Amino acid sequence: MVGLRLGLVAKLDDERAVRLAGEIVNFCTSLGLELLVDERLLNVVKLDVRAFNLGNPSVDYLIVVGGDGTVLTTLQRLGDEVIPLITVKSGKRGFLCDVSPYEFKEALSRFLSGDFVVKDYMRLESFIGDVKLPYVLNEYVLTTSGLFRSKVAHLKVFKGFGGVREYVYEVLSDGLIISTSTGSTAYNLSVGGPLVDSDLEALVLTPLAPLNLCTRSLVLSPSSEVYVEVFKGSYDVDVIADGNYVGVVRPGEVLAVRRASKPARFVRFDRGGIDKVLQRSMYEF
Repeated sequence: MVGLRLGLVAKLDDERAVRLAGEIVNFCTSLGLELLVDERLLNVVKLDVRAFNLGNPSVDYLIVVGGDGTVLTTLQRLGDEVIPLITVKSGKRGFLCDVSPYEFKEALSRFLSGDFVVKDYMRLESFIGDVKLPYVLNEYVLTTSGLFRSKVAHLKVFKGFGGVREYVYEVLSDGLIISTSTGSTAYNLSVGGPLVDSDLEALVLTPLAPLNLCTRSLVLSPSSEVYVEVFKGSYDVDVIADGNYVGVVRPGEVLAVRRASKPARFVRFDRGGIDKVLQRSMYEF
């Protein structure tokens, strides 16, 4: 691939990931590839390569070394930039990473020969009033905040399309998860929510420990908009976006969630699917 420019990021507090990143740099250099390294990583490992910033990446593809948290954080740092990610797993958990640490040379060789597919994954975006929150690939989690962490949240949920809202249900619970199909394999699945094929785009709503027995998970079409109103007299509700705190919804306010116009884009060497997710769930602890 003539003129190809690769970027490299890694989990900074993982010695294995940092060491693996160094090996990837050496391998790419031996192939004559132009590789830029995240400036934060260069502060940890001294390498004779150029740096780049994820806020202004200027790369064609991005190699991410770490686990799911590293991938999700990288996507949030990229913001509106849609750059295909080559994900190399380091650590126990890595549902989003399809290249093992022992196979990165083979994967990069396949990449250079064009033996891969690029797959887009649906993301979500959200707003509190006019304030836009970061995109998520997995989920937004709403949960009572601060001193009220042990209190029950009182939420009213609507779905909408084109600005027209339809009442769904009230939620008395520890909170609510709003996930994508990709995110259905994460927190949603661990609390008993449905596992949704990643080829089926959807919004998945799963209450956390609901008090009202009729309140259960819902799977909505990707064109649906979800509105979550915090009841007046309820408690403040934190918004956690793919594991990171991003804001608070106060009583009387509404969180609006919808499909994002910007997908997450991955280079894939293995198609994967639900069967692979189930196998990993059984054996990766």
